[in-house]
Amino acid sequence: MLVELGLGSDSLVIDLPEDVLNVLPFKSELIRWKEELYFTTPYILKTEGVVGTSYVIPGKVYYWPPGKAFCIFYGFSEPYSEVFLVGDYVGPLSTLRRFKTGEVEVFKHVVTDDLKDVVEVLSRLGYSTATPLDNGVRVVVASKYAGGVRIAFSVIKEEYGMYLESDTFYEYSMDFEGIKSVYRFKSKVKSFSNLVRFDLTEDNYLCLTSVIKDVSSLERVVNDLERIYQFIFKELTIA
Repeated sequence: MLVELGLGSDSLVIDLPEDVLNVLPFKSELIRWKEELYFTTPYILKTEGVVGTSYVIPGKVYYWPPGKAFCIFYGFSEPYSEVFLVGDYVGPLSTLRRFKTGEVEVFKHVVTDDLKDVVEVLSRLGYSTATPLDNGVRVVVASKYAGGVRIAFSVIKEEYGMYLESDTFYEYSMDFEGIKSVYRFKSKVKSFSNLVRFDLTEDNYLCLTSVIKDVSSLERVVNDLERIYQFIFKELTIA
């Protein structure tokens, strides 16, 4: 079940067990700790006979019994103590860097009607999808695993088309090595696709982007993005 966390003009969506519906809606405080967001909840997970873990996977949601909290991990940090896997975060992990400690409203998420055409295409391609708020505007976010790599992106729908931006790879540095690596990846991406670009986010992180004319072009763009994202991820992580 999709659950939305609203923080003013922004929100995020997580996929949790169906019985969480029994405690919705409620208010809590979203807390940032290292590369983790967590919030207390009236939901109590029965952990008897369930195996916990002290190692987590970015993009997964865990239950932390001492704080009766749901914890969303999005980077390299590990939990303070044993946690239990309960769900998934939907969308780019890099988006979670924007969220700060503050009051949060927690409620059942409903997909926005005017974005359902985009959601339908991405769902058919195997993506988990949602339509959270981004600076007061509803956007589509999507994520899935392909080739062992978590691929995620957002799609902003405008009257004149759509803009797609992937999860980020690393922060851009304007030194010699940084510029050299950008030129190399830009050249590689151009050789793979004429639809997807190696680009910058507004926060100065490197990512993949695409300009999409209409929904009928979306599947082809996403197929190219999946292939290119896996290539770059493996280039960055294989020694």
